[in-house]
Amino acid sequence: MKNNKAYLLSILLGSAIISTSMKGQTSFTYEKGKMFNDITAVQMDKAVNIEELQSPVFYEKNIPAKQQTIAYRVTIPAYKQGIFFSRDSRPGDYQWPNNTNRLLPWVFNRLEDLTKDDYPGIPSNGAPSVSGDALLLKLSDGQFLYAKAVAAKNSISWFQVNKDGSLTVYLSTLGTDCLPSKAPVLLVEKGPTTYEAIRKAYAALIDNKKVSALRKRTDKDYFEAFKYLGWCSWEHYHYDIDETKMLNDLDGIEASGLPIRYVLIDDGHLANKDRQLTSFIPDKEIFPNGWKNIMARKKDNKVKWIGLWYNFCGYWLGISPENNFPEKVKQSLYLYNGSMLPGTSKKNIDTFYQYYVGTLKDYGFDFLKIDNQSFLLPLYMGNTEVIRQAKACNLALEEQTHNQQVGLMNCMAQNILNIDHTLYSGVTRVSIDYKKYDENMAKSHLFQSYTNTLLQGQTVWPDHDMFHSCDTVCGSLMARSKALSGGPVYLSDSPADFIKENILPLIDEEGKLFRPEAPAIPTPESVITNPLQDGKAYRVFAPTGDEAVSLICYNLNTSPRYHNVQAMISKADYLLRETMTEKASPNDQRIILYDWAKQAATELTTDKQIILEGFTDQLYHLCPVANGWAVIGVQEKFLSPSTVRILTRNDKQLTLDVLCPGTVKVWVESGNKRELRSIPVSAPGKITINK
Repeated sequence: MKNNKAYLLSILLGSAIISTSMKGQTSFTYEKGKMFNDITAVQMDKAVNIEELQSPVFYEKNIPAKQQTIAYRVTIPAYKQGIFFSRDSRPGDYQWPNNTNRLLPWVFNRLEDLTKDDYPGIPSNGAPSVSGDALLLKLSDGQFLYAKAVAAKNSISWFQVNKDGSLTVYLSTLGTDCLPSKAPVLLVEKGPTTYEAIRKAYAALIDNKKVSALRKRTDKDYFEAFKYLGWCSWEHYHYDIDETKMLNDLDGIEASGLPIRYVLIDDGHLANKDRQLTSFIPDKEIFPNGWKNIMARKKDNKVKWIGLWYNFCGYWLGISPENNFPEKVKQSLYLYNGSMLPGTSKKNIDTFYQYYVGTLKDYGFDFLKIDNQSFLLPLYMGNTEVIRQAKACNLALEEQTHNQQVGLMNCMAQNILNIDHTLYSGVTRVSIDYKKYDENMAKSHLFQSYTNTLLQGQTVWPDHDMFHSCDTVCGSLMARSKALSGGPVYLSDSPADFIKENILPLIDEEGKLFRPEAPAIPTPESVITNPLQDGKAYRVFAPTGDEAVSLICYNLNTSPRYHNVQAMISKADYLLRETMTEKASPNDQRIILYDWAKQAATELTTDKQIILEGFTDQLYHLCPVANGWAVIGVQEKFLSPSTVRILTRNDKQLTLDVLCPGTVKVWVESGNKRELRSIPVSAPGKITINK
């Protein structure tokens, strides 16, 4: 979440170029700013042809004895374009495997583009890191190929893009112990579309329990609080929080009249020494009464849930040896490179995370925002059983939050040890931090969020981060993106600054969000593209309501040359609903295109051209015609189709369950007459409309 780890951390790590030697490798060291290019490794004789693998997961069955790291040349099929998923490379910043919230989509025509100094990059972010976790290719034959790194019991893989455009895949223990004789190296799937290739890849990943602990997003429970509007302290205060401020903001939220149903207290409360955790008891200088007074403010009809921020590593640089934990918990930790770590046995790791989750549960908190997840792996690096221990920590957190019935919001979790092991949790950050009044960051944020959802949305709902409703650059635009994301929506304005016009269209009277059936993702032409620099419109879609598709068209270009861009909407866009729902739609379906801002409806018989001027968005709903009806929903809400449920429909009559007050829009055809009808509704409930 935060870019504040301005400290050097040395942990044991290694050196420089791929070696053909069969001797052991130098130890790993992990340093701030250190690049992991060309790690010393045993070069395997046979290249991996990723187009010709016999099964989705490629296993090496003959790993040389007494080796910590091996490497393969990767044979890549002919391709037109692709995306490399890696973090950014910033001088002096942490690098792989600390992917944080920076698993960014780096678009290329040729892989070697990513290694060049003139690669245009992503505004507000650094250049691409050439060490990454996944690759998406549009092949010359029109197919799509998706390849990703994997983590086994005690090994992990990653990709390296080389200056000549070739690709290397590494497999390592990241420690002093050696690889087993057999281990998985990577996962690859192909398909006729990006959606199919990625869907098949994650189906294979879920099925393979040796490389993941995952369930489909649709097979998980979604924590109840996240179905409602929330508020978070971070972007408003950053670290500068205290009891008085939190109580005043709870007053302000209640006085605003907005039905904000949960509050998240972010970083700034944990007691620490030199950025290492000393206690889970909040810092007494800023929270003198602990959490008692704040917990007393929970009300079933007001702020019903309160969440708390914790750092997965203890604090930003780990756990202090000078901690006040119970003796049993202290004994479950061990000292390594100046930080206490959970381990080394599963029992010890479980003991720590049972205590970890139990502390906030005992205080009365309802859910946990867990941060800095990707940094735990580097803390173990250079030791023994690095991968096993770091993975066990992630799974222990999953188990303990599940067992103790604490909601979990994953953050800074884009290392595969985290995102491939969300067994129970249903929400993970997919984006860099939102920044108020920062246009380029907002554009980068949207691009990253939607593209990463192609991957992470298979197993979790995406968290697009908090936002300010009062942001004059993109407050309303961000609100619509949060609505279509399907994930948590939480504000970070001062309650005195709330802009209701950007908030009320998200929710019903009780603060419950109107959500899509599945998370928003890019349309086919917007998948392998850089919308910040390509001079084109960027489009995303999600299935909404019983049968609609909601579509947002953006102009995310950062160059003034592309102040105006053109977008097209066609009937084929409606068929994208099947991509996310796996429910077939008839190809001959008549479609009504509804312009949300203009409150105008037309039948979509030919492609609709729209112009996007400057940094802007336009929201549309594509609604099918059946029995002479096309149901749009409550106009006042962003996701109009999600505000109604179709109960019955025939040639004469339509019955709807309307979920909130407002103006219900329905397209009606009777004989030669066609009209967009507006029906005022004063309270939720069933209504019947006659032709």
